Amino acid sequence: MANRKAHKKSQARFGELPPRYKLFLNPYQEYRFTTCPQCNQLTKWRKFALMIHIDPAVLISLNMHCRFCPACELLIVHQDQLETELAEHMSAHNPAVVGNDYIVIGTVERAAWRQGMRRPVPFDEMAKNVADFQDALQFEVIPAGWYPAEE
Repeated sequence: MANRKAHKKSQARFGELPPRYKLFLNPYQEYRFTTCPQCNQLTKWRKFALMIHIDPAVLISLNMHCRFCPACELLIVHQDQLETELAEHMSAHNPAVVGNDYIVIGTVERAAWRQGMRRPVPFDEMAKNVADFQDALQFEVIPAGWYPAEE
């Protein structure tokens, strides 16, 4: 298994709920992190309603399967899967923003997400049901192999 280094990124607060989980937006298509990069325990396959901001001013909540480590409270979102879901959804609803920059803000309470699926929810009401991420982490994958001692 590859070694991984963690790097922290900070994120501004959006939701009104206390921050939950740590986020790792996995840019590696060839590494799916079936074990947690922090504690090496097996990750679980769970569905989360993610709140995403797409530039210039689009908010969307997507219900996605993600890898999750309950011990570390680490949520691993595979970037390629997220971008595919965003492109498919936005192509049908707002094609002008397909390919724009985005940020995954946090998780939406399941009941609020279901309510939002039935009818549009005002911004203020939705923000009351969003929990930001505690941290956004990055892990550098270092492929297994022989390396000089100084590395």
